[in-house]
Amino acid sequence: MNLVAIACFTGFAGDAALQAGAKMGMGGPTGWGLKEYFRQHGAAESMFTAAGMMSLFYSLFIASGLPINYKNLAIYGVLLDLVFRKLVIFHSLEGYYEFFNYFWSAVWGIIPLCLPLFIARSL
Repeated sequence: MNLVAIACFTGFAGDAALQAGAKMGMGGPTGWGLKEYFRQHGAAESMFTAAGMMSLFYSLFIASGLPINYKNLAIYGVLLDLVFRKLVIFHSLEGYYEFFNYFWSAVWGIIPLCLPLFIARSL
């Protein structure tokens, strides 16, 4: 299966899982700082946004010509997380960046970028 397609599905399903977890009380009263994001964007919009962003991120990474491996994807995830944190691309994610310090937001930036490669290699 195509890595971009897997990344798209991962973004969609991952966002749905985050929404469900936040609604069930996981992540404390703010749902890892994401409840405001979900409130502003709605369930469907946030899932499609996550799917589109993962597709875009993977497409850009593949176009870069860098070897597709966990180390490179992890570095890319950390860099993307820093860009999103510093440029405040989504103001509705300010709660998320307040909830997580640099280390943990970087970890949660790495996981979704490495997961599609893991899935592809597992198929």
